[in-house]
Amino acid sequence: MQTKIINCLCISSLTLLVLPQLPSLGQSFLRVAEPTQINQLSTPQTLVIPPLSASEILPAVKSESVGDAQELLSPPGFNTFITRDFPNFWQMRVPTDQVGFLYATYEMKAENGRNNAVSNAQNSNSAVQVVLEPLPITEISRDQNSNTALVQGGFQLKMDLSTAQSAGLYGGNVAVTVNRR
Repeated sequence: MQTKIINCLCISSLTLLVLPQLPSLGQSFLRVAEPTQINQLSTPQTLVIPPLSASEILPAVKSESVGDAQELLSPPGFNTFITRDFPNFWQMRVPTDQVGFLYATYEMKAENGRNNAVSNAQNSNSAVQVVLEPLPITEISRDQNSNTALVQGGFQLKMDLSTAQSAGLYGGNVAVTVNRR
């Protein structure tokens, strides 16, 4: 079973990191409607990932002093690898005897067509490589009348910002497939 959604990701440029962020920019919308049919996959239509924060990009300060002139003149290092978890990304109602045998796979395709990436909304040549790793599928509830269970799953999104050429919104489509072992 597959479904596609739009994934937006805001990558802030270094100059924007020093400006205060509005509280509304940090909100994430992830609401999944509970499925009513057996084996019906329910995912959000849109997932908005909050903008990157300065603490995610800037390394922790180890010392406020430098050892030599070379260290003083060297550019600061930045974290280019960001990880975000989305454990409750989808839900599915399944027969109770299948709960322990389910697994999910995820594929990301950038809006510019590139696999395993998200692309910039204004500059489609700027893409960020991503890896989607499955998180455990968990049982939420059971319905004794229908002998079904409501399960949910998600993924860990790992982004490599070292190839980003532009700041701004990045997007792509996530395909979710849930199978039985």
